[in-house]
Amino acid sequence: MDVLIKYLVLPSSAMTLAALISVALAWFRPARAWAIASGAAALSIFLIFGSGPVSFLLLGSLEFQISPAGHVEREPTNTIVVLAGHAEFHPDHPFSSQLNRASAFRLLESLLLFQGRRDSTVIVSGKGEVATIIRDVIVLSGVPAEQVIVDSLASSTYESAKNLSSRLGHAPFLLVTSAGHMPRAMGAFKKAGANPLAVPTDYMTKKNPFAAQYLPSPTHLHYSDLAISEYVAMMWYCFNGWV
Repeated sequence: MDVLIKYLVLPSSAMTLAALISVALAWFRPARAWAIASGAAALSIFLIFGSGPVSFLLLGSLEFQISPAGHVEREPTNTIVVLAGHAEFHPDHPFSSQLNRASAFRLLESLLLFQGRRDSTVIVSGKGEVATIIRDVIVLSGVPAEQVIVDSLASSTYESAKNLSSRLGHAPFLLVTSAGHMPRAMGAFKKAGANPLAVPTDYMTKKNPFAAQYLPSPTHLHYSDLAISEYVAMMWYCFNGWV
């Protein structure tokens, strides 16, 4: 149910629904005015949420909400937790093509962190094969298999925090996830009693929203979708007391 609600409030979904209503009503002469109104609503959604400044403002307020932990804070840590994004096994594709953008950025960041602390343990948390695929790529990249732990039972950020909190205890650890996802991830792990240090990656925006292109585009509409999806997820977590 929460997934359905989150989907229905996305700008792209609202735009598509309004456009479909407009097309359907256009066939009925008495409803032509409503058809025009629905079409105008679809266009307005695209012009607003597809614009660079609006999408950068929405997503950027999440991405820059939590600053990365400094080098001094990171120094004593020997655990790296990577929250898996999406991955899908395909026998005809190389590993690099089995990861989506978010997973690839998180994977790369975890490997860079490991280079500076080779005695660290890398924990990959995600659902099923997603975490396993990322684990396999990490091992292929040179991290010893015995230093990689997989939590493949977590289907959400909340479950990752719940599953790992007892293992992590109160010792600080490096938490790697997308910048836009970091506020919810930090909140969930802290609520579970853990002590995460933020290492955000996969930035899509800039601090100055007016540095973006003003003309609307599908890319910026996608950024708005990501932001609103995250806001809805955060409200759901707050409602359930998970952050």
